[in-house]
Amino acid sequence: MKTGIICIGNNLFETLLAISSQEQERGLMYLDPPIPNMAFIYERPGINKFWMANTKAPLDIVFCCAGKVTQICIGEPYSTTMIGDNRLSDLVVEFPSGTVMRSGIKLGHEINLLKPSPEELKQIIAKKYHGIVKI
Repeated sequence: MKTGIICIGNNLFETLLAISSQEQERGLMYLDPPIPNMAFIYERPGINKFWMANTKAPLDIVFCCAGKVTQICIGEPYSTTMIGDNRLSDLVVEFPSGTVMRSGIKLGHEINLLKPSPEELKQIIAKKYHGIVKI
């Protein structure tokens, strides 16, 4: 799985990048704490909802669209309750519980993927979704 760096407000976070459907379906399930940050990157905005089945640690789940934080939720370990509302998102970031509060992340904050670059990300998505490299 690829790694990247995201910026939210004045905070930089190293994160795993869940890009393929297989990576997104597995997410952070089955990992023992301490867990890493994970960014779910979607090719286009859609309604994305999460659950915590088989996830051993509580999470802060940050939904984003068009470079802005749009929703912040709490994920409880092993819960099958759906998390997220019916707003569009093109990026969702899962953090260990308490990260959002400690970092001062708020609704409306700007979020940017600093690494990989937009061109590198396009190539990664093309390979994972389409099996091609041309962009």
